[in-house]
Amino acid sequence: MYYETKEKREEPYDPLFLPLTKLGARTRERRFLCTVGEVLSLGWLKYKTSEDVNATVALLLPSFASRCIDNNDLLSLQEILVTMDVNAGDYDGNTVMHRACEKGKTDMVKYLLSIGAASQLINRFGCTPLHLAIRNKHFDVIKILIVEGATLSLNPVRVGMELIKAVLTKDCQLLQAWYLAGANMSQSDYNGQTALHTAVEKRDKNMVSKLLEYGATPEKYVGKDSRR
Repeated sequence: MYYETKEKREEPYDPLFLPLTKLGARTRERRFLCTVGEVLSLGWLKYKTSEDVNATVALLLPSFASRCIDNNDLLSLQEILVTMDVNAGDYDGNTVMHRACEKGKTDMVKYLLSIGAASQLINRFGCTPLHLAIRNKHFDVIKILIVEGATLSLNPVRVGMELIKAVLTKDCQLLQAWYLAGANMSQSDYNGQTALHTAVEKRDKNMVSKLLEYGATPEKYVGKDSRR
């Protein structure tokens, strides 16, 4: 009995798309690069003025750069940054630093800081890269940002609300993330309620223990008496 076998077609050798390895991950993605190339060829903008073309490209590049962060694609990111300000934001005001911190890309964060990326820029939703690292519990990224001088720029009351939320959801890692970022663990919300108050009310011994370990004070009053 004979079996017919189909020969596998090998893609032509193209050194541009070889799977280069950097930062422990594949750094070139054929489909992504082709898409970028098609967009930047600007054929679809040929009837626009040069000012319109430049403005459009400036709006698109931050999104492409963020995709490089997702893919751990340092090589493509470096090529894009040749023509793009490292602190340029997309429609929502997110920079590549926001993206790297959100995704926990430690090596990318280090690289971006080394070339002058700002760590205190605020996006459209009022979040800094540090806040995104906290929200996603990327401890190593938080430590790097703190060493580089990043600080919590959120409204203190909002920090208090976030701490209470962590207690209510029994999220010990999120609580630790806020602690590593230098949050005041005794910060209250609009009603003078703190995370420790909430943990005691819920009889959550684990959360009470964690909060005390992180420096929360049990002498904080609630409500009107919180001003004492």
